[in-house]
Amino acid sequence: MDAAPPAGPGGFVDGHCHLDLDPRPPAEVLARARARGITDVIVAGVDPAGWAAQRDLAAAHPGVHRAAGLHPWAAAERGPALADDLAALHATLAAAPLPVALGELGLDHHACPPATRPAQEAAFRAQLALARERDLPVVLHLVRAHGRALELLRADGLPRAGGVVHGFSGSADVARDYVALGLHLGVGFVILRPGARKLHAAVVALPVERLILETDAPAWPVAGGPSPSEPADLLAMAAAVAALKGLDAEALLQASSATARRLYRLPAAP
Repeated sequence: MDAAPPAGPGGFVDGHCHLDLDPRPPAEVLARARARGITDVIVAGVDPAGWAAQRDLAAAHPGVHRAAGLHPWAAAERGPALADDLAALHATLAAAPLPVALGELGLDHHACPPATRPAQEAAFRAQLALARERDLPVVLHLVRAHGRALELLRADGLPRAGGVVHGFSGSADVARDYVALGLHLGVGFVILRPGARKLHAAVVALPVERLILETDAPAWPVAGGPSPSEPADLLAMAAAVAALKGLDAEALLQASSATARRLYRLPAAP
C-alpha cells in the first residue's frame, strides 16, 4: 500500500504485529517501516512455539519489543497441556529481552468450538493473575465474547499496568465498557472496511488517548495486490481513523504512539 512518509519526526509505534510470521526478511520490513517514521513495533506472542523466535527478533533488531502469551486458539487446542504452557510462560516472561506485555490472551467464541470454552477461560484467568503478579499490561484477543470477558475482567481484575483490547471491532457501548475498566482499544485493518459501521461509530465516540493503532501484520493482504501487510501500512490505519475523527493523520499517529509508549513503558521517541 503506497503512502508518502510523514513530514514530521516520526517515532511512531505499530501497537501490534506478528513480525515472526512474516516470510520476508525482518530487516527489510523494519527498514520500510522506519522510512515512514515507524521506529517501534510490538510483536505479540501467541504460543510456546513462537516465544523463542520473538525473543530473537527483539534481541536482534532495535525498536522491536516482544509480548508473550497463550492465545485462546492455542488454549483451545492445547487444553490438557495448560499447566505446562503456563510454566513455560513464567519462564519466557523472565527471559531477556524482557517482554513489554503479556499477550495475546483472551476468549474467542467465533473461531473455537463451544466445548473449548472452559480451557479458554482457565488460560485467560491464569494469565490475568500472572499479569497482575508481574504488573505487565495485557494484550487481549476477544471475539464475540465481550459479555463474558467483561464479567471475568470485573471479577478478577486487571493488572495496574492496564492493557489493550487488540483488533477491536465492537460497538461504541462495548468500547465504553472496556474504557471504564481502564483499557485501551487497538484499531487495525478492520477500520479500512466501508461496512465496519459499528467500529467506525466506536472510534468516533472514543477519546483519542484511548486508541492505539496497529497493523496485525502480516494478517491482511495489501489492497491491490497479493503482498501481506507490514508495519509500514500503519499509515493507512491512521488516515482512516483521522478521517473519521476530523483530525490530522500525523497528529493522530503521534497521539497513538505516545499512548503505546506509556502503556508498554517504551523509551521516548528518538
